[in-house]
Amino acid sequence: MSKQSEFDPLLIDRYLAGDLSPAERARVDAWLQAHPRDAQLLRELPRTSLGAAHSASTDAAWQALAARLQAAGQDDLSARRARMASDVRQRTASPWLRRVTRVAAALLVVVGGVATWRATRGGSLTAPLGRDVTSQLPDGSRVTLAAGSTLRWGAGFGRGARDVALEGEGYFDVVHDDARPFRVRTRNAVAQDVGTRFVVRAWPELPAVDVAVEEGVVALMDTLRPRMDKATLLNAGQRGRLLDTGVQVTSDVESALAWMRGELLFDETPLAEALPAIGRRFDVTLTADPALANRRLTARFAAQSLDDVLGALRLALGVRVETTGKTVFIAPEAP
Repeated sequence: MSKQSEFDPLLIDRYLAGDLSPAERARVDAWLQAHPRDAQLLRELPRTSLGAAHSASTDAAWQALAARLQAAGQDDLSARRARMASDVRQRTASPWLRRVTRVAAALLVVVGGVATWRATRGGSLTAPLGRDVTSQLPDGSRVTLAAGSTLRWGAGFGRGARDVALEGEGYFDVVHDDARPFRVRTRNAVAQDVGTRFVVRAWPELPAVDVAVEEGVVALMDTLRPRMDKATLLNAGQRGRLLDTGVQVTSDVESALAWMRGELLFDETPLAEALPAIGRRFDVTLTADPALANRRLTARFAAQSLDDVLGALRLALGVRVETTGKTVFIAPEAP
């Protein structure tokens, strides 16, 4: 697919399913004539394979085509982060996520940087330690997962409700559909889109699920306490933490978006929460002496290396840092 082409990769799925208007079919046929290598890959993939178990050769065909489409349409995460950082400063009228290039969405999932194609069998997306991952879901919604996070969805995704299960942290740019609500489920909460861009944080070390809304509205509900059966509506610029007593609402949204700009931001953060976040960012394991359990960290790290971050920890906390391979131990400074 040429860089200048405005061809919509979502048409490929409907083309194979025989669900195109005459005008759309003519458009796809013209594109295939101009891209014979891609046309050959499509011919190698039987239409009957959609929604069924793929053979090895079929999977290879999907992956080959996916790689070609991805190469033409993949947006660069670092470039997007730079645009977002600029938007935070300038607040331009066009949201940065609206400007990214569309990729092959209905079937393409990027898992740890590897392109794989799947039809309607459900799927998952994982961001490996040390790197965030951005992809487009089958409904056209976009998600960026923080390093160490996983998102899963079932085979029925998009037919009715669009439910995804999140472990970790993700930024969602949802294609709104009143008839098919988009819901992010975590260990004890549901965040439902009401036309929105938002972050959901559900790390195992955090005491509460955290939702920050950049644009639109999110309905946040507790799924473990029947008495709290009413959703709390969070508007743009609001952040909600699901506590035992209910949803605590604040206006601290920018700090929740810091990781999308490539930053690590801590504000009186307990070490038990800060160290796992640093570890996921740099793909290392950080632990601390129990004597430091009550210590808190206030710092902002942008483009610093792991050595820079560890050096800052030494100074800010007055601690000793011991590194062995990919394991880092934080201990009190020797008397």
